[in-house]
Order: sequence, then C-alpha cells, then structure tokens
Amino acid sequence: MTDRAAEVRFKPQDLLLALGGALILDTYEDPLPTRVFLDVLGSLGVSGDATRSVLTRLTERGLLTRHQDGRVASYGLTDTSRRLLRDGRERVRAAEPFHQVSSDWTLLSFSLPETRRDVRNRLRSRLTWAGFGCLRDGLWVAPGRVDLDRVVAVGAEVDELQVDGFLASPAPGTDVARYVRRAWDVDALRWEHEEFLRRWERPAPRESDPLAMFVLLGAHWIRLLRVDPVLPERYLGEDWPGRRSAAVYRSASEALEARAGTAFAALVEDARARR
Repeated sequence: MTDRAAEVRFKPQDLLLALGGALILDTYEDPLPTRVFLDVLGSLGVSGDATRSVLTRLTERGLLTRHQDGRVASYGLTDTSRRLLRDGRERVRAAEPFHQVSSDWTLLSFSLPETRRDVRNRLRSRLTWAGFGCLRDGLWVAPGRVDLDRVVAVGAEVDELQVDGFLASPAPGTDVARYVRRAWDVDALRWEHEEFLRRWERPAPRESDPLAMFVLLGAHWIRLLRVDPVLPERYLGEDWPGRRSAAVYRSASEALEARAGTAFAALVEDARARR
C-alpha cells in the first residue's frame, strides 16, 4: 500500500460505497464475487474479516443482495442502494458543488422519541448530507432550498416522527455570519478542504495502484461533500478553498478513472473465472 493511502483513515463502508458509486453502478448489473471486494479493500489495508463484515451489514440493511453459488458468495446492488448512489453521484459530479446560488435558508424542526435512536441517527446523517447544521436540539438550518421530502423519507415509517419545515430570509440587521458559525464549525470545514488539497493536489505517482487510489479519492471526496454544507461564500472569507477543491478533484479523477476502470474490469473477470 502506498504512503498516501496509509495517511487516510476511512471505514470499510466508506470505501465500499465509493467503489459502488464510481465503478459498479450502471456498469455491473450482475452480482460480483466476494473476491472482488476483498482484493480492492485489501489493497487499501482493510482486512478480509472487516470486508466480509461490512458486506454482511450492508446486506442486512437492504443495500446489497447476497447470492450463493456453491462455495462462492456474490454481492450486488439493490434498488435502494442504486437510488442512493445515483442521488449522491449528482453531487459528486457537480461542476460547482460548493457554490451556493440561493439567498434563502431552510429551517427544519423535528421531534422523535428517544426510544427511536436508530431513526434519529439516520435522520441526523441525512440532514448533515443535505447541508443542515444544528442551531439547537431539534432545530436545524441549511443554506438554500432543500427538498425536505427526500431528507425525512428515512423516518417516514415512524408515526411518532414530527417534522416542520420553513423557507426563510434573514431579517434586516441579522448577523447571519454569527448564526453560520453557531450552526457550523467553519474552521473545521476549512481544515477538511485543506486536508483534501494536501493529499490530492499533487498527481498520484504513476507506479501507484490506480484502482486503490481512485476508490480512496472517491471516499475522500464524498466525505468532503458530506461535511461541507455549501454556505454562501460571503460568510466564509475571500480565500475559501471550495472552488480549488473542486478543481483538484476533477483533475485527480480524470487522471485515474480510465486506468481504474480497466484494472477493475480485469479484477472482475479474473474473480468470475475462478468460480
């Protein structure tokens, strides 16, 4: 494994989802042998046991299907995971993912019994992905106009979930910058961008594994998209690194994608031939 790969700390699930969105979705409809996932994640330092464990968890959550052919197990995407990966791909491939065009803000308030912590945690994760920051317990704010139906669908099956949403504009005299820093750790957001730039601004060495590096790049980019709420730049400073991060991602992705796709196709062909 390369030194650069060793510097990055991602959960096996992050790497697996990055692989699914970048190289499996809309390309491989049939399930892929477990060996494919073991080889890809193994090249990034993930143990075989950890890879098998995350495959099992994602299957239990309805994000993967499991198929058994003799002694060989294979895994494929479900309709749910395809939908989630396609939704995420819109942001992954956006030309200006950190440029906020709306002057509106979306406010959301929800209440849920403490006994439903599973739904609460999933809802908070979806809110974060949608760009929301927490002003106080149960009250969230996001820049721009957010499709709340897509965000709260995660808890639609829970009768006790109560959600209220509003579109708002700041009243004259409101210190919006203060609210921005109250809901989001802007310094931590800047650090995330700077860390991404530090790791990917220089091209990956030609001798590095393009498949491993492409998956790692995808996982890091998704993490950056997840933590950055796309705040208006006037509240962030003139030197905000969002546009630079987007340019670096496009350059690194273009340099790795073709070679990674070729390497992955060879890996799939070899794993299927061994069955």
